[in-house]
Amino acid sequence: MENRLDFVSIGEVMIQLNNITPGPLRYARYFETHVAGSEANVMVGLRKLGHRTGLITRVGNDEFGEMILRTLRGEDIDISHVRVMDEAPTGIYFVQRHFPIPGKSTVIYYRHGSAASHMGEDDVDEKYIKRASVLFLTGITPALSESCYRAVVKARGIALENGLDVVFDTNIRIKLWKSADNARSKLIPLISGSRIVLTNKEDLEILFPGKGVADAAKSLFDMGSEIVVVKKGEEGSELYSRDGRFFDEKAISIPFVEDVIGAGDAFDAAFLSILYRSRDLRMALRYANIAGALVATVRGDMEAQPSIKELEILGRYIKERMDYLR
Repeated sequence: MENRLDFVSIGEVMIQLNNITPGPLRYARYFETHVAGSEANVMVGLRKLGHRTGLITRVGNDEFGEMILRTLRGEDIDISHVRVMDEAPTGIYFVQRHFPIPGKSTVIYYRHGSAASHMGEDDVDEKYIKRASVLFLTGITPALSESCYRAVVKARGIALENGLDVVFDTNIRIKLWKSADNARSKLIPLISGSRIVLTNKEDLEILFPGKGVADAAKSLFDMGSEIVVVKKGEEGSELYSRDGRFFDEKAISIPFVEDVIGAGDAFDAAFLSILYRSRDLRMALRYANIAGALVATVRGDMEAQPSIKELEILGRYIKERMDYLR
């Protein structure tokens, strides 16, 4: 009998080329390579926190594809449903840090026609999805291509039909969707029925134009959601539950920011881990803020994602110095 999975996801994994020194890429001379991709980041983060995770994706039959496979194996992610393609390359992207806005990062993608963009319904195995308890989806993968959209639709359908929880991070990339109207029309049906929605103010404005955050959360409850988490970056995060509970948690102050990319994925992983372990909404939100802050202190999305022990150590450190966890 095949082993059960706690979480499974579908999404593109790429190679991140991160300029070692801050500033405009036109002057870059040296880059670090990292493996990254929103869904993969969350699966790795959850695995480090003790959960069994798997990923559906495609990579190119090239050196970067091999790097991704080695990294995912090293993190103990189930990659039995990762396909290697001869016909298309592994996607890559570049990161420009602290320019033109200090503390912020800019991303330049080279993913058009990548191996992962060729994913389709045949990549989604019903038996594999049914092995998991939770399906994690984002708004990125369905925007990559029409075949990717159909793959996500199929995965979501299998999950809902078989009683899995669906968690959806809106993660809207307008450049991929081409327009806010297109993003809205395609994503609303996908988000519907998701038990947990992870989002931000900007995405909610795209999905529910003219509505405030609280009213947008109510709209998501009408679509079947039970928990809506709004990530606010430097302002922290807030949570709305269908039973009327509301939490607003401040961000963690960190001495420096190296690269904010990947912080939201670390947030997702820690939030889901604590929530499914303890059912404590406030604690899940607090530790998610901690994990997100930690990842922002390094280059790369996966490297500083904490284990449960490391999350607890940092939590105690913060508790001794501030009222955050009291």
